[in-house]
Amino acid sequence: MMPQPHHHRAVSAYGQATETVPAARQIVMLYDGMIRRIDEARLACLDGRIEDRWQATQKAARICDALHASLDHDQGGSVAASLAQWYVMIGMKIQQINVSNDPSECSEVIRLMREVRASWEQIITGTPSPPATMPVAGPGLRI
Repeated sequence: MMPQPHHHRAVSAYGQATETVPAARQIVMLYDGMIRRIDEARLACLDGRIEDRWQATQKAARICDALHASLDHDQGGSVAASLAQWYVMIGMKIQQINVSNDPSECSEVIRLMREVRASWEQIITGTPSPPATMPVAGPGLRI
């Protein structure tokens, strides 16, 4: 089966972005994607659209898994280990949304993701120095 034209464009754009977009910005973009997907799941919960909720949570979970798999434990040390635990916890919370169908759980996951996303944004903008729990790697990236 031939890939859809829009799929080919998306793959091409992703490949170009990994070469031109700074690593920390890529990570923020991935957090934005997770947040969008969980918000889609929240709306699906409210509307009773079970399949849409499941699809949205699975997309978010795949992003979370990719971020988790890309951690550099050699360079990141205890920070990478803490972030790995955080990704496991978020992954479990994402899957719990499918069990509970509770939009408030979606809101809680979004809140948690926004907190970590804000830390990455601080790295990009150079605002106050990041706390000791700052993430140290991203999707296939070694920072």
